Amino acid sequence: MNFKQRILKTMQHEEPDRVPVMGLILDPATTNRVLGKESFNLAAMLQSGELDDATLKALQSDETWNQTYLSTVSDSLESAARLGFDANWVIYSYMQLQPDPQTSLGWVWHDPYGRVWEIGSDNHGNTTTNYARGLCTTPQKWEAWVESKREVFDRMIDSVRAFHIDVVEKFGDRIYPIGYAAPGVFENCWQPMGFPEFTRLMYQDPEFVHRIVAFHTELYLRFINAVMDSGVEVVLGGDDVGQKTGPLVRPAMIEKFFGNSYREISQCVHDRGRTLIWHSCGNIYQFLDMYVDWGIDGIITMEPTAGMELKKVREQIGHKLVLIGNLDITRLLVSGSKEEVEQAVKKAIADAGPGGGYVLSACHSHSEVDPERLKWMIDAAHRFGQYPLSLPAN
Repeated sequence: MNFKQRILKTMQHEEPDRVPVMGLILDPATTNRVLGKESFNLAAMLQSGELDDATLKALQSDETWNQTYLSTVSDSLESAARLGFDANWVIYSYMQLQPDPQTSLGWVWHDPYGRVWEIGSDNHGNTTTNYARGLCTTPQKWEAWVESKREVFDRMIDSVRAFHIDVVEKFGDRIYPIGYAAPGVFENCWQPMGFPEFTRLMYQDPEFVHRIVAFHTELYLRFINAVMDSGVEVVLGGDDVGQKTGPLVRPAMIEKFFGNSYREISQCVHDRGRTLIWHSCGNIYQFLDMYVDWGIDGIITMEPTAGMELKKVREQIGHKLVLIGNLDITRLLVSGSKEEVEQAVKKAIADAGPGGGYVLSACHSHSEVDPERLKWMIDAAHRFGQYPLSLPAN
């Protein structure tokens, strides 16, 4: 059975030859260690002032962004394939370099939705981007922003389609690229405004919130359709609706404002004969049954430091959802011993693997996740994840 057959059989809650293993590799720090590449630190270059006007102008172009971003994601897929993963998520982001006197570098990224992303570096000297604030802090500013970005939205969707077609053509015979339409509708609504302002509007101006949700739902449907144009049978969507201790917003409010949006997205994916996996960080037990009601087929990543346990999730939801996750990235896959990694893999497979419908993976990614420990995870899955499973229940 090859990697594609293994993933697709698992998505049907059937037992393949073994438990599939999915990579969540994103960070250059991880890929550079696998591929033996040098780091690239845009923040340091901007800080030193070594970039001339012509270079800065080039960095502000769509062409440079798309070429650079495709190269970065190609490194992620190449790394995942070399390590032996069956699949790896693929996330397209579209940003434009903009001057910003509020930051020490004098430059930031803007995304089309109205977020500011600060440019930094990780402990290995690689460029990082981190959400900093929103540019649409009032309904009036949001309306003006959206009106001014119509052409940018169109260019973004065209780039999404071309990007995903490209990565599938380049890597589809070696690893299964699972396209991720991100960020989601909830995040695209609140982050450009800021959480305090957006949640205030949910209570004080619900009509406006419904309007902004409708706009982002339509745009998200265009985005996820562009991802599906690559031909992949499994796609990712998602919204972070959880924090460490529970929901960011009362589940009833999420249902009120976003439930129909998520149903539309699920229907869109199913109408094209695809499977939809949904991501959220945080403690999301209260959303599990809602995901089923919304028509979602599976969830990723089930953060263990937020109290998410595979066995407990499977007991609550049964085989109504495919489960992908949830090995720890705070310590286990950063500095854990080989024995600890193997034991965690065995436990995850025993808790969620019986009957199929489980894909082993880390719970997320960051620059300190160690490639050697990812390889230990994969090797352990190959050893202990053969069907029929013979692991004792925990």
